[in-house]
Amino acid sequence: MSFRNKLMFGLLLGLAAFSSCQRDDICPESTQTTSLLIIRFYDVEDRTTLQSPTNLRIRAVGDTTFYTGDDFNTDSLAVPLRTNADETSYEFIFNYAEGDDIDPNSPVEQNNTDTITFSYIRDQEYLNRACSFKINYSGLDVETEGGEDGAWIQAYQIEQEEVIDETEAHLFLYY
Repeated sequence: MSFRNKLMFGLLLGLAAFSSCQRDDICPESTQTTSLLIIRFYDVEDRTTLQSPTNLRIRAVGDTTFYTGDDFNTDSLAVPLRTNADETSYEFIFNYAEGDDIDPNSPVEQNNTDTITFSYIRDQEYLNRACSFKINYSGLDVETEGGEDGAWIQAYQIEQEEVIDETEAHLFLYY
């Protein structure tokens, strides 16, 4: 085989390899994948008033690292639910402080930890070849447990039992 024939064969082989990629081999960013659980915080005395928990930190039960590593000083947040189990548990730590930031004279309990366990039914939905699957959650149930320091979350309300999108809150927490 001559050099020219080898070159033509190589070019045709390369062209065939690159042309085999189809548009659906790349998952578009606009494709909705597994949704996060949206939680909103409200004042327990006036349940229509949104309220931002002071120095809120969240971590999965048994994990030593925080979910985001940043304070959640906002009235809502989004957390992932486990896709390989029917239950997810998080520690919600109110008024988080560590080291030199701990004030023994603080009138508000520091590092007050409540554990929230979310249980649900997982429903796998095939999207396409590029995006693969997403998980939809239904039958959302919540169990809260105050730690040794007492519960700071006073009540909750499940707004949507299905977690299939992130357009509205799924859970309201009152404290």
